[in-house]
Amino acid sequence: MKFENQVAVIAACGSQVGAASALQHLKEGAKVAFYYEDDVRLELFKDLTEEEKSRLLTIRIQDYKDVEELKKAAETVLEKFRTCDIVVTAITTDERESGYSMSEEEYDRVMKTITNGALYTIQPLMPAMKEKKYGRIVLISSVAGRTVLPGVAPVFAAANAAIGGMARNIGCTMGTSFITGNSVCVGPLEDGSYKTGAKVEPAGIEPGHELGRLKDVAGAIEYFTSPLASWLTGETLDLNGGYYMV
Repeated sequence: MKFENQVAVIAACGSQVGAASALQHLKEGAKVAFYYEDDVRLELFKDLTEEEKSRLLTIRIQDYKDVEELKKAAETVLEKFRTCDIVVTAITTDERESGYSMSEEEYDRVMKTITNGALYTIQPLMPAMKEKKYGRIVLISSVAGRTVLPGVAPVFAAANAAIGGMARNIGCTMGTSFITGNSVCVGPLEDGSYKTGAKVEPAGIEPGHELGRLKDVAGAIEYFTSPLASWLTGETLDLNGGYYMV
């Protein structure tokens, strides 16, 4: 099992991507701390074996904008598992108001849920990774932060662009501690998440596979968190079925 004896912290909000990744890491032997904001995120775990359940710690997050709540979650993880090897953030949210008419309150909610959620999930776990001189960090973002899509709310584009920048910064600053930072930038997914709000939603070019599948994203995350990706850092993988190519 490729993740045996490793500890993965996987944060989920607004999507089943995090749960799919957590399940994949459990199947490959990891101990997993799973942050979630809604009980629907737990549905993918219903068929776990007793042994797999023994390696899963679930932590309900009431507000991903709350720095102190995420610090306490990290403390709970480190108290139980003593270390951390992998952090994955799959944190998104829908806009409740549109475009340039968005209120300051809604702007702050979207921006801070996505960016604070990622940063402050990672930050309190970083010392444990630096101490052991090993870490794999993967941040999930939307294609809305990578290219022009008419109709996308400016804050949603900005927040997701920031996630890519955060991954590059982690790769640059943490490399001397053997910690990698990468991002996976996804198009709209089959579970209804990561829709951009564009006038015409991005779609993959392969017939019958216009929307991303959870296993598509979980597989990409698995590569980035595995030993195979030890020399890969600061990169963004565009995972959108060919809609956006660089």
